[in-house]
Amino acid sequence: MNEIHPKPFNQRSTALSLFLGFAVWFLHLNGMYFLTSESCKWGWFPDPIVGLSGLHVVQLVLTLIATLCIIRMIWFAWRNWRQFQIDGDHVLEQTMRDRRPLIAAVALSLNILFLLFVCAFFVALFTLDACR
Repeated sequence: MNEIHPKPFNQRSTALSLFLGFAVWFLHLNGMYFLTSESCKWGWFPDPIVGLSGLHVVQLVLTLIATLCIIRMIWFAWRNWRQFQIDGDHVLEQTMRDRRPLIAAVALSLNILFLLFVCAFFVALFTLDACR
């Protein structure tokens, strides 16, 4: 069996990737709900921009920023997980043999899930009218 060769591993980067991915998703979700309710209540962003309401444009920009941040966190987790893969045929066995690549794989999976949640907001953004 192939042993996992010790390589420099940035455990802090993996943990930061997991925490920041969760934080970006949480802040995006709560920020969009807050922005929608308060802008409808107080009449913020009433002017249309490029055929969309001002609120939709602000939400679109914030969602794009959140998407890019989570993609960056996915890249950090993937880079840390991939450095442990020395044999392409036994990737899962190598991941489960050591805790460090397992944590990186969990961070990678959760960040992909968070990305799907943030991208699902695009559907609501373009199909629902916020203030009716």
